[in-house]
Amino acid sequence: MQYMSIDRIQLVSIIFSLFIFSFIFGLVKNRRVKEEYSLLWFVMSIFFIYLSVDRYAIDRLGSFFGIAYKPSILMLITTGFIFLVLIHITIVITRLGEQNKELIQELALGRLQIESESDPFKGGRMKADILAIVPAYNEERNIIGVISDLRSIDTEIDILVVNDGSSDATAEAARSTGEAIVVDLPTNLGIGGAVQTGFKYAVRNGYQIAIQFDGDGQHQAGEIRKLLDAVIDRGANMAIGSRFIGPHVGFRSTRTRRIGIRLFEVVNSLLIGQRITDNTSGFRAYDREAIEFLAKHYPVDYPEPEAIILLGKNGFRIEEAPTVMRERQLGGSSISGLTSGYYMLKVLLAVLMTALRKPLRGR
Repeated sequence: MQYMSIDRIQLVSIIFSLFIFSFIFGLVKNRRVKEEYSLLWFVMSIFFIYLSVDRYAIDRLGSFFGIAYKPSILMLITTGFIFLVLIHITIVITRLGEQNKELIQELALGRLQIESESDPFKGGRMKADILAIVPAYNEERNIIGVISDLRSIDTEIDILVVNDGSSDATAEAARSTGEAIVVDLPTNLGIGGAVQTGFKYAVRNGYQIAIQFDGDGQHQAGEIRKLLDAVIDRGANMAIGSRFIGPHVGFRSTRTRRIGIRLFEVVNSLLIGQRITDNTSGFRAYDREAIEFLAKHYPVDYPEPEAIILLGKNGFRIEEAPTVMRERQLGGSSISGLTSGYYMLKVLLAVLMTALRKPLRGR
């Protein structure tokens, strides 16, 4: 009966495997790990128990997979397990990131609603049917000029400054004008999360048109009429202010960025069958239908080029209008130097994935 005996190493292996299983079981029982996150660990610990009890299991598995050196099957199994765990963690992080964004937006809009109960100007709708959404991150030196520019035009608009977790006095500067509603995001969500917050505000307060207008002073409020004409008179769901159609005047970005913009033009033309010359422009106008759609589905990672694909694939009508942009006077862009190439690759992947997904219209 010598072949039935258990040697010391096998006994240690069985005890260790049972300890791992018990440890995971205890974590789940004591609510320190959720059941859905523990399944992979349970499977792996049970598999280790099996390998410990059946001393010939590695040989059989190695033969099954055609591996000459049988112990290397452990490396294959371990690598596969780590790969599955990393995928699972990535999925969980992605879901938590989306939930965190929603929570931050709702918290900010909720605070604004509470403020409106004591001061209607702070949190309530003012008087216009058009809302200018101004995302602003550390734009203390620019935001007053932007608000003044928006107030200088004949078109009646309300102004919503979305303070995207700024570390400077952006919010205080915007409020000091007495001409804008200011919503404060508790932490930085990026341009996509900030603009989507504006869309949600627009939906809840009945605005018929929303204008996206950057807080860095590069856009000119006098050009807004061109976008409104495309939406109101020509029935576009989204109008984009383009630097690359019409007379070539004003600031048209750096040469490196223009190369990237040209690449996006080619890619987006192939994906949605429409030529868009300025895919990265943050100067846009949207009708009510587009506002309601984007309040739910606005892309937050690379919103400008992704939103074009998203709207195009879902049957929205997009139009461009020639506009003039100023060069940024104060502050700097977060995308420059070597990061621009990496940014390009990420955006191209994002727009490709957006194009491959099923349309969301009607959901």
